[in-house]
Amino acid sequence: MKTQASTELDFIERFLKRISGYVVEKWESRHLVTVTSKGDPADLLTEVDLTVQKRFADALNQAFPDDALVAEEGSLSRLPDTPDGRAWVVDPIDGTYNFVRGMRPLFGVSIAFVEDGKTRCAGVAFPLDNRFFLASRNGGAWCDGRPLRVSEINRLEEACVEIDFSVMEDRQMFMKRASNIMLRAGQIRCCGAAVGGICQVAAGESEAYIHMTLHPWDYAAAQLIAEEAGGMATRLDGSPLRVFDRKQGVLISNGAVHRDILAIIRP
Repeated sequence: MKTQASTELDFIERFLKRISGYVVEKWESRHLVTVTSKGDPADLLTEVDLTVQKRFADALNQAFPDDALVAEEGSLSRLPDTPDGRAWVVDPIDGTYNFVRGMRPLFGVSIAFVEDGKTRCAGVAFPLDNRFFLASRNGGAWCDGRPLRVSEINRLEEACVEIDFSVMEDRQMFMKRASNIMLRAGQIRCCGAAVGGICQVAAGESEAYIHMTLHPWDYAAAQLIAEEAGGMATRLDGSPLRVFDRKQGVLISNGAVHRDILAIIRP
């Protein structure tokens, strides 16, 4: 017999697999895709973002018509006043700039189901790789049926750290607070998509992901995936990272290097 959480997780998985074909099709003809800027020249919006979000909203209305939807684009980006009740947090394309520029496979579709302020289950799809990351609270995390586990590397000097500083504000903040990470970490990477960086931590492919200012739809799903794989997630001051925190800095790691990184980046 299926539990309630498994019903929502099945819904997430079915939608991600269904929408991935559309995303790949549009990526292959991306020179024809309508692209606009949301203010910052690097903060792009495409018809694909809007279509994925609209299709999810339609599917949600059919399956769970009483649930709230929080999503990146348009009026749906308003966060709830309280964390009570059922809500879905969606980023239709995380890494839109990468999508537009043809950088593969560094973008994904992210969906989290949240109840009373806690993410209960989540999924992230990387359509070009045909990879699907899923997690259920207290039920583990997996990718394409394979259980996920963070790495055991515990020395920052051996660690691979993902640092996402796409926009100028983030770069300036990073240089002021955390530039010593560049001198301590064994390897530095920047993939330009939060779901990509965080899921790499969950898969044991890197040890930490840092971003100076993230919205809930950027991290809600991937955070649960990393935590269920044995990782740790906090804000940059070490306090708990909650789903509906306003735009916040984020540190998600394998846990073993978390304290060392916090010691460097804490305000």
